[in-house]
Amino acid sequence: MNLLLLVVCILGPPAKAESQNDLLLFLSLERFQMFSSDDPAFDGTDNRATADILFSRSSDRFRFLGEYIWSDSESELERFQLAWQVDDRTMLWFGRFHSISNYWTTEYHHGQFMQTSISRPGLEEWEDESGPMPSHITGAWLQHEFSLNGQSALNLGLAAGLAPKFADNELRPFDLLDPESGHDLAISGRLVYRPDVLSMNQIGIATAYNEIVVDPLSTPTIADLQSIHQTTIGAFLNWHWADWRLSSNWVYFDFDLLYGDRRANDDFVLGYVQGEYSARPNWTIFGRTEIGFGEDHSLYLQLLPDFIAHRTMAGVRWEFADSQALTLEVADTSTQGANFDHDNFKELRIQWSTVFP
Repeated sequence: MNLLLLVVCILGPPAKAESQNDLLLFLSLERFQMFSSDDPAFDGTDNRATADILFSRSSDRFRFLGEYIWSDSESELERFQLAWQVDDRTMLWFGRFHSISNYWTTEYHHGQFMQTSISRPGLEEWEDESGPMPSHITGAWLQHEFSLNGQSALNLGLAAGLAPKFADNELRPFDLLDPESGHDLAISGRLVYRPDVLSMNQIGIATAYNEIVVDPLSTPTIADLQSIHQTTIGAFLNWHWADWRLSSNWVYFDFDLLYGDRRANDDFVLGYVQGEYSARPNWTIFGRTEIGFGEDHSLYLQLLPDFIAHRTMAGVRWEFADSQALTLEVADTSTQGANFDHDNFKELRIQWSTVFP
């Protein structure tokens, strides 16, 4: 099953004539080894097993999508959303969904088999993995497609809902299974140009504004910080040329950090470039570099000491049998660290992933 078909199964238009059910099961097993000559804390091994269950039901006018993920480190209802198809090109979603301002998340979701690399860029990491911006929003999301000449199209997305809170050194989105008050506003927009709606080529821009309430009881080290107002503006690209593929995302961050009696401003740019080459029909060689500008002394990123600040990575992926893949990845990585001192270590990852049916 190719990537385009998987995307259609997850977010494609609902069936017109009769109800249709789709069930996808993503499985992965990963072994992660860290090496560091300077800090024993970054020298060790971790194993992770993950199961991601995604169910969708579509009818003539309505669509339901639910996703539950389980691993040896978490168990969470990731998405629970209901859509009303206004017309042939417009859909209105309600519930908990992936933030439309995150390129990687909207492209690959939680399905490890869908992405070529094992790791996600630090910029695109999940909230509970020290990601710098929201990955999940609970609210409403409008999708509309503008058809252009030939097979090209513009896709517009607008979303508004509940932003995450900041607690225990991470962003915590609104949890439908354990709802808590205190979540403020999140709004976002996304515009994507696709020269051919039947291909994966696209270029787009995204922006978001998030009012993030800080829980001082869970993180007493951040003193009197009460709220974080985050604004992001980004541009992304996913393009294929014969056996080559290039994907990239660059995001400008601007923050107002509101303390009890003062405010502080913080801004920086984060980005990455990932290249892939299909050496043979079932083999892909890939690499990625992740960098930033002005992030080394960021007040906001000091709240996320495990955030991946820099990474240079290379790997190889082999697809075999029926929708199965083995991937090997090596990287030189730096986390943000404490007191503006980056923590550097080497990474070695190997992963088996698949999707059923």
